[in-house]
Amino acid sequence: MATNHSIQKVDDLKVTIHDVEYNLTTWQDYHPGGQLILQQYNNADATDAFVAFHGEEATQQLKKMKGTPVTKKKQLHPEVVAYRELREKLLQDGWFETDWAWETYKIASTYLLFIVAGLLAYLGYWFPSAIILGIAYQQAGWLGHDFCHHNVFKNRKFNNFFGYITGNLLNGFSVNWWKDRHNTHHAITNVLDSDPDIDNLPLFSWSVEDLVRAEQYPLAAAILPYQHIYFPLFTPTLKLIWALQSVLWLKDDTTQNKSYIKSRNYEQLTLVAHWLIIGYMLFFWVGYEHALFHLLISQGIGGAGIACVVFMNHYAMDAYSEYDEENNNFVKLQLSTTRNIQKGVITDWICGGLNYQIEHHLFPLVPRHNLSKLQPIVQQFCEENELPYDNLPFTSCFKEIEKRLYSVAKTYEKISKKQD
Repeated sequence: MATNHSIQKVDDLKVTIHDVEYNLTTWQDYHPGGQLILQQYNNADATDAFVAFHGEEATQQLKKMKGTPVTKKKQLHPEVVAYRELREKLLQDGWFETDWAWETYKIASTYLLFIVAGLLAYLGYWFPSAIILGIAYQQAGWLGHDFCHHNVFKNRKFNNFFGYITGNLLNGFSVNWWKDRHNTHHAITNVLDSDPDIDNLPLFSWSVEDLVRAEQYPLAAAILPYQHIYFPLFTPTLKLIWALQSVLWLKDDTTQNKSYIKSRNYEQLTLVAHWLIIGYMLFFWVGYEHALFHLLISQGIGGAGIACVVFMNHYAMDAYSEYDEENNNFVKLQLSTTRNIQKGVITDWICGGLNYQIEHHLFPLVPRHNLSKLQPIVQQFCEENELPYDNLPFTSCFKEIEKRLYSVAKTYEKISKKQD
């Protein structure tokens, strides 16, 4: 829901990984994950972020790049040492390996939902078709998330291909738009002016510290005091907002580096194909009299289904005005800004594994099917290192969202009255 911001190239971009400083000034134009995420770690240590998001292919590519060894190495915090040891053990024990029987089931069952929705529309059952298509949108969102995190195939090209099919063609989202914002969100979670996911003004403000920016938006004064009231009503619109942002992002050269622009034609083609397919189904199968209702129901269910998961994990957690790698390193940042939704068979299916958000944020390359089994190990890690582990039922997560929105709204009201 964040605004698509123009990205300015950093003239002297230096990032440290494994005690080696790399000048990425040129590379930022070609980085497959976009340049924004690199800029967030300018003149900082990005070791844990790099290792968390990259597999062997990227690691080998990094080794070929010229770097300068750091003369004065920083003392690692105990929890960072423990985290790196745990990750290495998980890697050796096979936690990052794909269960192909499970993945085949998940891919096939998700794609089947679209086929069933289309078949029902063709047979004239427009209402159940709309409901199932909305569910398909939501489930495809999680499947696309898996592909774009490259935790299904070892080959990034295969992940990208299925990402375009699932994200662009089936769901109507730009994969590269998603990567650009989501990768940055993972690396710099809940840091104001850095994490695109919590940049929701003028519709929502998630932190009192973020209210200083509300003055930039005339609409904020009229609606922010009521954000806790209209939040539930907003959730069905999320998918359409993301679809619109995808189109706007693809049209704007200033938001993309050369890596993204290279695949832009393919992205545009698949997005156009998505809406042509939807249009054909609505007007030739569903019919003019029900087309709008079908569109609104399917988009609404898909949007609300996605929103009621993604908003639960981070938005009501701590937010920071800046990233302080000394006092709030990668491990602490992920754990202080992330909340799990308590597990259950139905919850796991609805949430697409994102109810295990803590495990996912610490180890984003671990396939979804392993996250539930990984949970007790991560809980023990947090307990041993005196780190927070926030895990609440779904209803409690929703209440926390409403409490946060209400608290910020009331603070904004008080500030506005004082200024008047």
